[in-house]
Formats: sequence, C-alpha cells, structure tokens
Amino acid sequence: MNDIAVILPAYNEEEDVEELVDKWQRHRQALKESYNLTLRTILVNDGSSDKTKAIGEKLQKNYDNFILVNHEKNKGLGMAVKSGIEYAIKNFPESKYVCIMDCDNTHDPKYIFSMLEKEKLTKADIVIASRYEKGSSVKGLSLFRKTTCIGAKCVYSTILKVTNVKDYTCGYRLYKRSILEKLIEKFGEKIIEETGFTCMVEVLYKLYICGAVFAEVPFELRYDLKKGASKMNVMKTSFNSIKFLITLKEKLNV
Repeated sequence: MNDIAVILPAYNEEEDVEELVDKWQRHRQALKESYNLTLRTILVNDGSSDKTKAIGEKLQKNYDNFILVNHEKNKGLGMAVKSGIEYAIKNFPESKYVCIMDCDNTHDPKYIFSMLEKEKLTKADIVIASRYEKGSSVKGLSLFRKTTCIGAKCVYSTILKVTNVKDYTCGYRLYKRSILEKLIEKFGEKIIEETGFTCMVEVLYKLYICGAVFAEVPFELRYDLKKGASKMNVMKTSFNSIKFLITLKEKLNV
C-alpha cells in the first residue's frame, strides 16, 4: 500500500484552495522518492457558494492525482470530513495513509514529512500537528482566540484524557488507513455525527476507543496567511464543545 490520500474539506475557500493544492503538488516528487508514497489529493467542496467548485474542476484537469468530491448543499465540516474519509478508503485501496487538513492555507503541507517521520519512530496510528508541542507557534491569531483555544485544551484534556494528545481540535492529522478501517468497522455510518468544528474531537475520541495510538509534532499555525473569512463563531463553538463533551463519554458508554 503506497498511496497517501490528502483530504481537503472546503467551504467557500476560493481565495486559498488553489495555492494550497499547488503547495501539495510541489511535494509530490519528494513523497515518492523519500517514502515511496504516491500523492492523491481529494478536495471535498461542501456546497460552496463562491468559486471553490469551479477552481476544483480546473485543478482536476490540471493534475492527474487530484479529485473533486462535491456536496451540492452545505452539510458542515463533519460531513465533509466523513465524505473524504469514505471516498479515500473506498477508492484508494493502495492508500497507506490518509492526511486531513484545513483548506484555508493556515496549515502548511511541508509538515507531512515530520509527521511521517514521527509515525515511523513511534508506530503511532495518528500523528497530530499540534499547537502545544515544544517548537510550535501561532501567527495572526487574536489574544482572545488564543486564550479560548488554551481554555478548550484544558477542558478536553481534563475530561477525555487521551494519552499523548495535547491538541484535540487541530484538523491537521496523519492517519494510518488501518485505524480508519477499524473506525468504520466499529461505528459504520456514524464515524462522524457532529456537523460543526467539534467533529475533530468526536473522531479523535472514537479512534481512541478503537485502540488508536497517538503522537504529536510541532508546527507553525499561520492565520496570517488566510485570505478568506473565518467560518468559526468562537463563542458558539466553545459553548457547543462543552455541551458535546458532557454527552460524548456517556453516549459511547466509556
């Protein structure tokens, strides 16, 4: 199994998506030469009202390893991630890894190499690009957002207590295909039920229940490079996250 499938969930990312995909393509040869991995890129357009779909159609013509998956209507981040995972598992049987990241240029594809090295070193099932590992930094984020993120980290760590995880919400992760197959086997159509940003906590905890081993690498989060508007309502997301945590462990009976 020698593919790495990169999933890019996108909603109204016309200003960022092409630049991000081009960055991934610049690593295509290095992934092949250094890790014998064939790059596959999957853009999940989640019912965008801007030109994201049209840009995806153009990229599909330009790159033979690029696929556009389209939601006619906006279903939310959770459903976009779910569609991407299901597409990758079904259509790329040779995939060894699945990488998921934000599509707004805040995550740099270059960190895939340190994530792959970490997986080799630790044999982890999931490697997270973490804002809380030594050597990480965040640029372009307000003090309020930084404070909110640190508060969320403390709450998640206290309640969920997943070994080797400090960053529960960052969407930039490298998954082994084998652990995603276990997730699908255990939860079926319910691998992700949350539609909003809390989906990243949900899938992480469900993977933990499946026996996943986690590791983290430092990275630089670049909100200053994001051209499009933020989709997150910070206060609403924080409130929903607390409600979600209260019910998650009870729902899963753990």
